[in-house]
Amino acid sequence: AQRRDMDRGGKAWHLTKESLALSMSFLDVGDVQRCGLVNRLWYSASQDNQVWGVFCQRLWQDKAYVPKRIRAMANGDARHAYAESLRDARRQHPTLEELLEFSWCFRFKKSAGPHWIQIDPYWSLDHKGSPIASTIIRKFKPDGTLERLDTHEALRSFSGEQKFKWTVRETTDGQEKYAKRIQVDHFPSYVTSRHPKNWGFLMQSCWVLWTSFPMPSQGHDKFLDDCHLEVRVDDQIEEVHRYNFGVHGHPGGDGDRMNRVVIETSNGPIIVPFAQLAQHLDLFAEDDDDDDDD
Repeated sequence: AQRRDMDRGGKAWHLTKESLALSMSFLDVGDVQRCGLVNRLWYSASQDNQVWGVFCQRLWQDKAYVPKRIRAMANGDARHAYAESLRDARRQHPTLEELLEFSWCFRFKKSAGPHWIQIDPYWSLDHKGSPIASTIIRKFKPDGTLERLDTHEALRSFSGEQKFKWTVRETTDGQEKYAKRIQVDHFPSYVTSRHPKNWGFLMQSCWVLWTSFPMPSQGHDKFLDDCHLEVRVDDQIEEVHRYNFGVHGHPGGDGDRMNRVVIETSNGPIIVPFAQLAQHLDLFAEDDDDDDDD
């Protein structure tokens, strides 16, 4: 298809779909959509896979994660792949397959306390100005264990040869299930979310952060600074109490023994519902705060 036009000198020239598409690839998406309103030839050029293939490259070049199926789609229908990637970016939780696919980078939050910060390579190592931090790295395995992928000695003295166990604690509703919350041993659970800019996945508790992509070093990503991370100690206070008192399981877990504490007294053991104990602990904490104010 071609169009015959005239320049100002009256000389005829030919405008083909291919030359239009090449020109449009230098524009932004909004401009190309407006170009498609000119006539049939321009509309056809604005839908060309070459144009949208360039747009996909631009959009995805700084993204930590775009699903493989969407990247593959760009070979035949780049315009659809572009729109589908934007739609997928609004999804906040990974599938089980994605959870297993990534090599997850780990660090403690400052709320974990100075001991854990001191042994964490993210905080303790000099990254020499590198935008990427050296971190603990684990892979979530289908058998419910975590595989160690780094060479850091951090946490080895804590866990020894112990194999931490993980499970999906909460999923989304609907036909396709997404992992909203991950439980590893008896630690406070990890809440999943999506990075607002690079589309990678995050998992965090009140004490730790995991990223599905190489973790930026301090000061290189404001969205990963502790002050911008959403899960705080107050949000998981009951899970924190359970961990500190050695009560394994989680609220709503199977079995009544998961939700009670046995306290040894001089008159024999007393069985206390954990929710009741946690309530008293919160009251004690409030009393301490009041005393500090005095």
